[in-house]
Amino acid sequence: MPHTRSLSTALALPLVGVLTLTGCGPGPREPGADGPDAGPSRTVRAANGEVEIPDAPERIAVLWRPTLAAVTLLGRDVVGTMGTPGTADQGLAPFLPEDVDGGALTLVTNSPVEDDVNIEELATAEPDLIIGVDTQVGAQTAMLDSLEAIAPTVLLEWEGTGSWRGHLEEVADVLAAPEAAEEALEDYDTAVAQARARIEEAGVDPAGTEVSLVRLQDANEIRLETPASFPGQIIDDLGFARPDTQVESDGDTDFIPHSYENLEQGDGDVLFVMAGSGFPEAPVTFTDGVWSNLDAVRDERVYRVDHDVWGAANHHGAHRIIDDVTAALTGQADPAV
Repeated sequence: MPHTRSLSTALALPLVGVLTLTGCGPGPREPGADGPDAGPSRTVRAANGEVEIPDAPERIAVLWRPTLAAVTLLGRDVVGTMGTPGTADQGLAPFLPEDVDGGALTLVTNSPVEDDVNIEELATAEPDLIIGVDTQVGAQTAMLDSLEAIAPTVLLEWEGTGSWRGHLEEVADVLAAPEAAEEALEDYDTAVAQARARIEEAGVDPAGTEVSLVRLQDANEIRLETPASFPGQIIDDLGFARPDTQVESDGDTDFIPHSYENLEQGDGDVLFVMAGSGFPEAPVTFTDGVWSNLDAVRDERVYRVDHDVWGAANHHGAHRIIDDVTAALTGQADPAV
C-alpha cells in the first residue's frame, strides 16, 4: 500500500460512511446484469449511496489492500484483489493470513495504486460483490460506472492512515460479520496487553522509553513517523514515549521528511528503521557514516523492520508490529548493528 498520508487527527477516527442494513430487496445481479431473481439481497449504505448487494456474497473482489486484510481477517474468501504481479507472493504476503493462498487470487491491477484497476481483468474474476475505496483522490469513484457494470460495488471512505481501525468494522457491516470484527478487535487489545506485560517483565518501562521510528524513503530522504502514522499508533497503544522530534508534523502528513544530514532527529532510546520493497538498496546494518553518531546505534538498540508490514495500515500489520517490538525489547531479536 502506498505510503500516502492524511489527517493528523486520525488517531481516534470515527466510523465514516457507516454501512447499515436497510432492508431486503429482490436479489443481486449476476456480474454485468440487472436481473432481480439471482437470490436474496440486502441494502447497505456506503460512500456511494445505498447499494443492493447479495445477502451472502461468495465471490468478493477488493480494490484496497487494507480491505483485503479486513475481508480475510473476517474469514471470507476473495477472488480478485490488488497486488504486484511478478514479485514475491505477488506482493500480498504481509496482508494475508498464512492459510490464504495468494496464488489463487486474480490480480486486478499492475500495482497497489488505487487508480490502477484493470477493469477487464476484474471482470474475469466474476465477482458477485466489489468492495472499493473512496479517498481524497477519488479514482475509484470516477470509475464507479465501470465497476457497477461488473457487480454491485460498495465504496468505503478512507480518510488516511487512521482509517484502518474503523475500516475493519465497516467491512464487517458489509459482510454482516459483526461478531468476527468484535473478536478481531478483542484479539488486538489482548495482544497489546500481553506484549506490554512481557516487555515490562523484561525490565523495560514503556512510558520511560523513547521509541524512534525512521523510514528509509530513498537514498536521499528519511521520514520520521509521528504518533499519527500507522506504526506510531501501535507504538502509542503499547505505551511507549516518543522523541520530541517526532511528535507532530508541520503539515497534514503523519511523517516528517529529512535529509540524512539531519539523521540525529531520528535518535531515541530504541530505534526501528523501516525499509521495504520500495527501497531495495537500503542497508541491512547501520554502523557507518551518519548512523554511527546515534546513541541508539552505539547502544546496539537499532532494529531493521519491514516497512511493507509496518506501513500496511491493517490488523495483520498491527499484530506483526507488536511481535517485532516485543521481540526487540525482550532480547529475542538481534539488533541491526
